[in-house]
Amino acid sequence: MSDAVKDQYFQWELSPETKAKIRYQEYGEDNPEKAPILFLHGYGGMIEHWNLNIPEFAQRHKIYAMDLIGFGKSEKPNVRYSLELFASQIETFLYLKKLDSVIIVGHSMGAASAIYFAHHRPEKIKALILANPSGLFGDTMDGMTSIFFGLVASPFIGEILFAAFANPVAVGQSLTPTYFNQQKVNDELISQFTQPLQDRGAQYSYLSPSKRPLDFRLDHLDKPCNYKGPAFLVWGAEDIALPPHKIIPEFQELLPQAGAYIIPKASHCIHHDADEEFNKRLTMILELIDKQA
Repeated sequence: MSDAVKDQYFQWELSPETKAKIRYQEYGEDNPEKAPILFLHGYGGMIEHWNLNIPEFAQRHKIYAMDLIGFGKSEKPNVRYSLELFASQIETFLYLKKLDSVIIVGHSMGAASAIYFAHHRPEKIKALILANPSGLFGDTMDGMTSIFFGLVASPFIGEILFAAFANPVAVGQSLTPTYFNQQKVNDELISQFTQPLQDRGAQYSYLSPSKRPLDFRLDHLDKPCNYKGPAFLVWGAEDIALPPHKIIPEFQELLPQAGAYIIPKASHCIHHDADEEFNKRLTMILELIDKQA
């Protein structure tokens, strides 16, 4: 992304006792004919994970992207992390920027947060574009994964595992299965994902999904959910963690209006793994949204 785009921050007061500095960036000019777009990264991600996508759309849309609390360059306080917390951050940001309605492009946990927000504040969403969303898992979690999450959920063992994980070698090993194109898992990407792990408080946010997995699930939402507007699922065909043939039907129970697009030769990090094909599909979706307006 352009070096001219500067980091901006706002101070979010979660309670009288707890405040967090949240990083965001803006791109492009206000366009009254097109809804602004808000990009939300997935678990462990940051604004930079969209660096192959946002520049393709900043000439036609006003674009915002932010680091979810606990990730990227946003602060990482000792709070209860959850989809509800991230949805509250979305609402705070829309209020801050005086945005009546946005298109959200979300990946994985960011997409799940967008669905949670859209369910509770449907009037604020122009459209949802969901890249390999998490939050509904079906029977995809195998036995060893369940055992691992059980270990991480133990405070003592979890902190030991976190310390062992917070280095470039371990980060590279964790990113590898999320990419079909292994050349994308390079030193730059690994460094981007490693740096936030060194921040004060990173263990609170990074361990939260394993310590309290129900806080990151969408199972409890009504099916269909309250959001009835345009919704689109874009999935990497090679996502081994969230295989599309198992997971897409679950999301279409939540969002029956959602069309589904499967991109071949792409895994979980579809927007970065297969950026050209993802950008083509996103362009088509945005054009369709314009026609429906």
